[in-house]
Amino acid sequence: MNYKAAFILFIAAIVMFGCSKKDSELNEAYISGKVTVDENLDSTGDYSGIQLMVSFQTSEDEARDTLFHAVTDVDGNFSGTAQFENRDLYPIIVSRNQNTFGILNVVFADGDSISIQAELPNVDQTAEISSKENDVFKIYERVERNFNRVAQYINAGALSEDSVLVELRNWSNLYWDLYNEHKNTFAAELAGNMSITLLSGWNDSLMVERAESLIGAQSSLRSNGRSVLVDYYAETEGLDRAISFLNRVENLSTERNAIMTTQMDKIEILYDSSRTSEAAAQLDQFQEQFKDVPLAMEWAENISYDIEFLAPGSPFPDFSFVTITGDSVTTNSLEGVPYIIEITRFDNPLYQRQYDRTVAIYQIYSNFGLDIITVPVATNPVMFEAFFEERDMFWKVVRPDSFDAEELIERFNITRVPTRFLVNSDGQIIRRYIGEEYQEVVRGLQNITSSN
Repeated sequence: MNYKAAFILFIAAIVMFGCSKKDSELNEAYISGKVTVDENLDSTGDYSGIQLMVSFQTSEDEARDTLFHAVTDVDGNFSGTAQFENRDLYPIIVSRNQNTFGILNVVFADGDSISIQAELPNVDQTAEISSKENDVFKIYERVERNFNRVAQYINAGALSEDSVLVELRNWSNLYWDLYNEHKNTFAAELAGNMSITLLSGWNDSLMVERAESLIGAQSSLRSNGRSVLVDYYAETEGLDRAISFLNRVENLSTERNAIMTTQMDKIEILYDSSRTSEAAAQLDQFQEQFKDVPLAMEWAENISYDIEFLAPGSPFPDFSFVTITGDSVTTNSLEGVPYIIEITRFDNPLYQRQYDRTVAIYQIYSNFGLDIITVPVATNPVMFEAFFEERDMFWKVVRPDSFDAEELIERFNITRVPTRFLVNSDGQIIRRYIGEEYQEVVRGLQNITSSN
């Protein structure tokens, strides 16, 4: 359901830079510190001219805007004030003589005083960033790194189901403890949302309880927190309850970006639920309200195409491919057959991790007539052979050089791989799955089993 997964980098850009305010309404953070140069690179002891900058450009046609800019003096000292709309993580580019030496991710929060110490050329390795917000963010990063190690074991199937639940409970509690110990910080906001996300699907009552606590404390939820609550309400109480929840979150929100991303969620859930006329009406309002945000308009243009041509219930666009075995596969040849058509790269790590699951799905649902067609983009013979060296080929795989990849990407509006479409035996789209959303494909396949 979460179409925004396809635009994760894009949404991050919107959250940081999407909307403008008058300078008098902007938040401010004071930044100072010292940047020196390794004597092996420059033995003069003159550290002047090192630039630290945060800037962005919302579109090719617009001038760059600068949130922060400072230049070091001969001793390497610098200071300045960053002006920004939202408390968030911002990239500070460190450069000298038009050479970029590193990018430092720094939390900007209103009223915070940030100290930065670093040395060229290894800026990323030598940087020391300190402030109330950034010190807490370091704690969050440490927890995040440790959790990611555990998540790798979980994803690899190295833990039993009982052990997985124990780990999820422990890590959810660790994130929640971090939230409670450092409330009203950016890191606490991230931790609180991560805590409720880890509870989804196995302790929904605690998930809802913690979500309500977050909403009460900060009048908002981040995208990942909203997503699991929307899924929960849609599954347990229906789509209208999920929409009602999003309306509530939107009404409580005070930041324009939060309102904007919540409206995106509403449009997406309506689109995914085949309520395309409502999704189109909401999209019209969205485009009028945020017409001054170029990146939001890009998102609107993409989903507008999906609503018109790729919405659930719509006929899947005609296609004609040649498989590895030389056979032809077309929409006509698949008439009366349910199928998954997947567009991917064979060197994509996510697709590689999902492959065994795809095999299991195929082996189960081929009994109900399901077929799978894999369309590999940006794939050469070496990559193809390497992928199938230790894997069996169970279903139809399109010959990589037999189609126009750019035309395919544009026609199917592919923004991220792997992207999959589940199509029923009448040739109608049941659902599109982008990236990690593939874990929800079994729900869509239940339509096939029930109809048969």
